[in-house]
Amino acid sequence: VVKFSIDWDRNIARGDDIDLYAVADFGIEIDEVNVCRFREGDNPNAIERLSVSVYPLAEGIAADWWRIFGGRDEWYSLKKNRGGYAIPDVRLRFDGDDFDVECRSYRYTNPPVFFPENRRERLQRADVENALKDFLTSVLGQIEASSAPESGFRAQWNAIWASLQNPEEASFCEAAGALGLDPYDMPDDLATFIEESAELFVGEQLIEFLGGLRDSSVRSGILDWVRKSETRPRYKSLIPAVKYAREEAGVAASASGRPWARGYRCARASRRALNMQQNERLRSVSALAKRLEAPHFSTVASVSGIAALVQAGGDGTRIHLGRAQGKSKIAQAGNLFAFARAIGDAVANPPAECSVVNNLHEAPRQACGRAFAAEFLAPVDEIASMLNDGRCCYDRRRIRRCE
Repeated sequence: VVKFSIDWDRNIARGDDIDLYAVADFGIEIDEVNVCRFREGDNPNAIERLSVSVYPLAEGIAADWWRIFGGRDEWYSLKKNRGGYAIPDVRLRFDGDDFDVECRSYRYTNPPVFFPENRRERLQRADVENALKDFLTSVLGQIEASSAPESGFRAQWNAIWASLQNPEEASFCEAAGALGLDPYDMPDDLATFIEESAELFVGEQLIEFLGGLRDSSVRSGILDWVRKSETRPRYKSLIPAVKYAREEAGVAASASGRPWARGYRCARASRRALNMQQNERLRSVSALAKRLEAPHFSTVASVSGIAALVQAGGDGTRIHLGRAQGKSKIAQAGNLFAFARAIGDAVANPPAECSVVNNLHEAPRQACGRAFAAEFLAPVDEIASMLNDGRCCYDRRRIRRCE
């Protein structure tokens, strides 16, 4: 687990500087190791605990709370909130299932302080959330007990705490965090955008949809694209064979493990369900669609921010795939990979009425779909066989087929 430890300095002269009301001997444990242990200057002897004000850190975490829990594919560094104090480079990244928590060794030049620890741990959301809650609550308690001046931190943490008691409000706040926004200080048009998005996507599907739209330039018209795609004729978007693949992949899809591992397992199961030989390769969207019993499948005009939209309902799985941007082999291959990712999203992930394939990597559905597509289109056993037979050669950073 991750653990914050605080031993308050109650004898320091404070005055009007609110930082001085939260000076403490401070430690952070990751994987039961105190990563705040440091060496100062040329002194070879390590000092176990920091003596710093933890107020800037608490204030920063509170300000970014919803970005920490709503964001995807981004490391959040506690060091950004150090307020001029030397603290270790501890980072958090939430993928929608669990947190990666790590400390990277870091050397400051002013002051000359070196934090040597490199640690990494994967933790459940509840463990990280409780550790951060305890830390912020402790800092707020110290501030209030010391009759410190009014601060933005107090108001921010109280607002967060109130939101956490209301599941609907907390969901909205996390959605705002997925866009990198502060839910308590955002324009009305963006609040409306989130609310309208929530009418189309729910839960993690909403967070992943918004997580791919942090660049504001890709938001324009995207909800209209989703609504229009959903009205397309059934015969142009229905993929009947997904049903058989999902039935075959049932055990693989429900097994525990990382999303990418689930994607690999389900891709192998899907190939079995479709009686695909190990060396069978599908090299175009149309070929794959026909193999999946969708001979009339067609793509739609592409839109920035979404490669494909996946719908699941009583009539089966429908996929709305954005058209390839250009006729080059790279563009066509990227389009095929996006199509396979959409199939993986439907086969290997928990059922969802509406979900997207986008540019995220670590978010659960995206990681699973990427792994599925890689194994489904180019099984690793076949690649290994080609290497052994001399039918592939290694070309720097990629393996290419020798024709």
